[in-house]
Amino acid sequence: MNAVSKAGFLVSRSLASETYGVFYMASLMCVAFWAILCLQTFWYFASYESDRKSLKFLVVFLWVISTVQTYVNVYGVWAYTINHFGNYSFLAQIVLPYDVQFIFAAISTVTVQAFFVFRICRLSGNKLWMVAIVWAPLATFQIVAAFVIVVKSCLSNDILYLWAPVPKNLAIAYLSVSLFVDIAIAISMFELLRRHKEKTKVRSTLKIIQRLMLLAVLNMIWTTLFAICDMITFISRQGEDFYILFDMSIGPLYCITLLANLNMRASLRERQSAVDIDLTTFDAVEPQPFPLRLENHTKGSSQSGSRLSSELAA
Repeated sequence: MNAVSKAGFLVSRSLASETYGVFYMASLMCVAFWAILCLQTFWYFASYESDRKSLKFLVVFLWVISTVQTYVNVYGVWAYTINHFGNYSFLAQIVLPYDVQFIFAAISTVTVQAFFVFRICRLSGNKLWMVAIVWAPLATFQIVAAFVIVVKSCLSNDILYLWAPVPKNLAIAYLSVSLFVDIAIAISMFELLRRHKEKTKVRSTLKIIQRLMLLAVLNMIWTTLFAICDMITFISRQGEDFYILFDMSIGPLYCITLLANLNMRASLRERQSAVDIDLTTFDAVEPQPFPLRLENHTKGSSQSGSRLSSELAA
């Protein structure tokens, strides 16, 4: 092997690892998250038949969005790595509908954020309605930014156009806003639960609130980490595809977060006291006969813990 052919081999090997390898790993992660979402969706409909139709529609809507996004991701990866394998110049071209997956990711992100913003308002007794007002323009920006980036990229038919000044700055702004909203939601939920924890002294209620505080943090920790990694790789590795590892998977990950929150209700129910609140309808439930009953002065705090689990987990 002469020096020229050896250099060409090394270049092609480097390109393969930075492009085909990234596409392959990203598609595996995306499909794996979609499979987890399918299992959680099945568990939800098998366990919560009495849920409101609006909540069931939300679950179906997110599953459909995630399924379509997974399909266009796999389609794009197949086009780059199978149909045009070895054609490195093709990697710079836009493959439709692969580029549209960014819009589906934005829709999933905003929908899940809306769900948790609504939970914050309910948990605060509608005292924090300003949270929804602040979030609304940020949500609109995320959707509009995703559409603008996709449309401009498709019109240019050049994947490197994403690193031009305007789309690059718009993409960074989109990732920053999404990351800010995720962190703000997690902090708001944690703070609300901390305040409720300080108001109660009943051990059973404290355990429920502590569990909800942990759930509030875990709700957004994975999506936040993926958003951070997405932003870092996009900014630091300009012109490369490493950011795709996190960008392709973050949509299904948001949906998994919401389904995990809904499916936690069965576990929370087991920790409810005899005085309970229906976790689906938020209506009072008559206490059932049970040999061990709490004293009368603890009922108010137990109801508070039950209501908290209802407001956050339903």
